[in-house]
Amino acid sequence: MLPGMRERCTHDLPGCGGVCGGGERSAEEILAKRPAGTGDHWWLKVSKSGLGTQQARAAIARAAVCDVDLVSCAGNRDRHGQSVQWFSVPAENVEHPGPLRRAGAHGKMRVLELTSSHKPVTAETVAGLRWKCRIRGGNKAGGYQLGKTVLDRLRVNGCPNWVAADHADDDLARLGRLLLEGRPLPSRAAARHVDPSRCRRALQGWLFNRWLAARLHDGLIAQCIPGDRIRSRSGDETLVADTIATQRRLDSWEAVVLGPLIGNGLTFAEGEAAARELAVLTEAGITASSCVSLVGARRAARVQPGKVLLDIAGEDLVLDCEMPVEAAIEVLLDEVMKAAP
Repeated sequence: MLPGMRERCTHDLPGCGGVCGGGERSAEEILAKRPAGTGDHWWLKVSKSGLGTQQARAAIARAAVCDVDLVSCAGNRDRHGQSVQWFSVPAENVEHPGPLRRAGAHGKMRVLELTSSHKPVTAETVAGLRWKCRIRGGNKAGGYQLGKTVLDRLRVNGCPNWVAADHADDDLARLGRLLLEGRPLPSRAAARHVDPSRCRRALQGWLFNRWLAARLHDGLIAQCIPGDRIRSRSGDETLVADTIATQRRLDSWEAVVLGPLIGNGLTFAEGEAAARELAVLTEAGITASSCVSLVGARRAARVQPGKVLLDIAGEDLVLDCEMPVEAAIEVLLDEVMKAAP
């Protein structure tokens, strides 16, 4: 089980086993809408491997001979595996688009497509990620059928939307708590130039995972309770008053329950749901008033893998699926493989 994750939602089903390291998976951004092909922003579709998103931004800036801050993207993507993502540069800052086609960094990056649009690439530009993962040794001892059974359930019931371990690290969360209390980072952390913002985000993720663990333990990963906040497919956020009607919406994936990323501006739950969220803070010895320095938000309790396909490749398995941008592919793989702690 991944660090910080207390339970799998398919704990009663065996996994296929095998391993899937960072180099065995690739992700491609799924655009919410294709670029128009005309406009005052150059868009680049870039394939990169073993290269961080910020390094790719820097390479594009060098090619365009512009400041790196002018290169926009929809977020950081996996630097260990292969990823295909979109970047944009204002056309007024590019003397000629030719060099953009040749943008690269030590053979780890190449431009697949160059087009244009009226707006820059932003987080809203990308609707999700299409993943392809090779599970080495996953087809041994009937692994295909075991993996397929797990995936079939996840497609119906959903996968817990844990904040990935590296974004909810226990040590970083402890540092985040110190900052919340107005205390400085320890000298050892300061010497390592630990990013305070990362510590605060880790604390938020750690608290969310505690909330989600309690929901999962109580059988509420796919259920609503009075006062829950839910988000519809169209993005509307509302409170649960009628649990029977809302549950039908959850069952059809028309809506999802939202958990708390504690901080200033967080939309409040009510009733029983609010009590559960407050209990997470109380158990951690944190008060809501001490979290005003954090930026609050809501995060889906579960996600639904889409367009799932599991193929056999000798002793290996190849998993193709679509996931929301915020979802950690490691969580899905952990459910499917049942990796050892």
